[in-house]
Amino acid sequence: MSRRVALVVGADDVGEAVARRLVRDGYELVWCDPVEPGSVAGRIAEGGGDGGGVVTLGASLDVLDDPDDFRAALGSTLRDAGHDGVDVLVYTLVSVEAFVPRPLAGLTGAEWQRLAEDPIRHGLTVLQVAHEVLAPRRGRFVLVVPAVALEGAAELVPLATAAETLRALAKSAARRWATDGITVNIVTPDVFAYGAEHLRGTDVDRGEAVLPGAGTAADVADAMSLLVAPAAGRLTGTTLVVDGGALMAP
Repeated sequence: MSRRVALVVGADDVGEAVARRLVRDGYELVWCDPVEPGSVAGRIAEGGGDGGGVVTLGASLDVLDDPDDFRAALGSTLRDAGHDGVDVLVYTLVSVEAFVPRPLAGLTGAEWQRLAEDPIRHGLTVLQVAHEVLAPRRGRFVLVVPAVALEGAAELVPLATAAETLRALAKSAARRWATDGITVNIVTPDVFAYGAEHLRGTDVDRGEAVLPGAGTAADVADAMSLLVAPAAGRLTGTTLVVDGGALMAP
């Protein structure tokens, strides 16, 4: 039986929590942290689990600008590790800078490029390569983006724009890839799962009407695990909101 392989593209606590959960669930992990390559791979491996180890795809953000560059880097890493495909691909990459409130009227062109357009480009690159590595194993793709994608946020417009655009791209992929047996689903946690405590009391805070306790990156990882489980094989194109009941969107 071939080894189960998961690729996680992410650079924050959410990405690390997702990677740890996949290793614990028995996957061999290919970890891509394009912001600080290799910075947490050791910690993930030390966490243990039933998986067969952690391989680092030492790519920078530049490699996500072009599908051919990402395809080459990923292909080389998979071959060197003896993998012929990927069972699960989870994309969690979000810029920490995007959680800093900025009035819409004051956004510069450079800020918009960096915080809205570049993240869309990076996510699109991964989606453009995802099908070919998932198809041989009828794999699962999970996109993790903040729940501001669903409702917007007054001073987090670049983040909301990038997140909702990526969600739309993922839903389009779900329709196209269904006939190949690939599922594509979305997890949308609240901003506090990303550690954005400075946003308490702003218009993205629904703390008065949610389940007790703060949401964590581990909660996001648990939701991701539900979507890649065998029992979720008929679930695709779905957005799972992990915010304790704050939004309650359909």
